[in-house]
Amino acid sequence: MQDLLLSYYGDDLTGSTDVMEALELGGVPTVLFMRRPDDALLSRFAHCRAIGLAGTSRSETPRWMDTYLRDAFAWLKTLNAAICHYKVCSTFDSSPTIGSIGRATEIGRSVFAQASVPLLVGAPQLKRYTAFGHLFAAYRDQYFRIDRHPVMSRHPTTPMDESDLLIHLSRQTALSSGLVDLATLQSASRSAAFDRLTGNGTPIVLVDVDNLETQALAGKEIWRVRKPGGSFVVGSSGVE
Repeated sequence: MQDLLLSYYGDDLTGSTDVMEALELGGVPTVLFMRRPDDALLSRFAHCRAIGLAGTSRSETPRWMDTYLRDAFAWLKTLNAAICHYKVCSTFDSSPTIGSIGRATEIGRSVFAQASVPLLVGAPQLKRYTAFGHLFAAYRDQYFRIDRHPVMSRHPTTPMDESDLLIHLSRQTALSSGLVDLATLQSASRSAAFDRLTGNGTPIVLVDVDNLETQALAGKEIWRVRKPGGSFVVGSSGVE
């Protein structure tokens, strides 16, 4: 594929279509596959600038990820898109044993041989926001920290009992992490902050997003620090 803007793996079907919708609304021709296509099928969509693969990792174990997610990332890497996005839900519900975002990040980081992986979770379009590393979400016209959200704090499989996303991730991976917070993101030092974290090889770099302005600023920085041959990014459809 030539001039591919983005490839992505969605951790479930609805999340995969969420990304597709965001891209198409932004004028990016996108195709979503339910399984890895062969070359003949892929060639029929040569006009597309984004290619997605719908998956099931949100409900899978780390052991499953070690085999199937690694294979999916390896294939996506061959597409040579500018960005390869591991799409997670903007509620970030996950655990060490089911839907581990930490393990998925480890695998993607390994496949792409990438020292630092940007993480963007806020999606203002969906009323999901991050501020100083904490996740907030709307419910019936009210806004809640995710660990006090009437639904997500009581999720039957992966209840969110921690709003600090880097603490939440620390239960799923031994990778260290850093934060580009709202104050830094909106200051003149935002690029220096990104460069410091990525230059030091900080494995996970969370970027706050609480509105359309900070979303755009975060996107510009993620685009700026991408590496030749494509960069691996983890996050919600706020990435798009």
